[in-house]
Amino acid sequence: MLRRLLTPRWAASLAGLLVVVAACVLLGMWQLGVARDTGRQDAIAAAATMTREPLAAVTAPHRAFPPELSNRPVTVSGTYDASRSFVVVDRRLGDRTGSWVVTPLDTGAGTVAVLRGFVPGAPAAAPAPPAGPVTVLGTLGPGESPRTGDALQGAQRRSIDLAELVNEWPGDLYDAVVFASAEHAGPDASGATLGDPALTRVPPPTLDTPLNLRNAAYAVQWWVFGVFAIWMWWKMLRADEEAHGRAAAAPIPSTTDSTRESATT
Repeated sequence: MLRRLLTPRWAASLAGLLVVVAACVLLGMWQLGVARDTGRQDAIAAAATMTREPLAAVTAPHRAFPPELSNRPVTVSGTYDASRSFVVVDRRLGDRTGSWVVTPLDTGAGTVAVLRGFVPGAPAAAPAPPAGPVTVLGTLGPGESPRTGDALQGAQRRSIDLAELVNEWPGDLYDAVVFASAEHAGPDASGATLGDPALTRVPPPTLDTPLNLRNAAYAVQWWVFGVFAIWMWWKMLRADEEAHGRAAAAPIPSTTDSTRESATT
């Protein structure tokens, strides 16, 4: 079979097969990318149309954070615990490098981490939050995995690791982070707007969204076409090999037999 593959006919067919399979793989990957982008756009659009609800109506302390809560608009009221604020270093916002400012908000029913904003550089202490009752408007996001590195100073951390904070902050902890978009004085959003000029609000994280099923199906179809092309090429190669094998095994009339048949005639 190897000798047959080296013949001009089958060498050309193998080259053609490789081109077809490569095209099917690339087209499938392209459709998969389209499926991901479309799914992300759909999920972001759906999240933007959700009604803003109180945090307590959406989730509860120690309750697992499901993916569908990402980017969910919420409102939450409570009092900031300034003594436990920290900054998350090595973060980017656009073309700027700096830190996130995170402060625990005591809601009465539990404590939630509020990402109040972004500051340039890596300060050793977090800017002071507003005192007294506040109402935060924002969107939900999950906590982060721990990150390792060199020792940090002051109130600096490398991530919003809720598994670590649950052992450090008193009371019950929400398994979520509120990305603040606005802060108001008082127990509801009707109070005066609060803000720190040094802070820039941080947009919600990129969603981990499901695939668009139609484009994902197109991707699978292209890959199936590639597999089918390989199978058909292999079948034709085997059929050609078997045909040549039968031809080689067929008896060839000898010269003596031909002479005898002529004499008999």
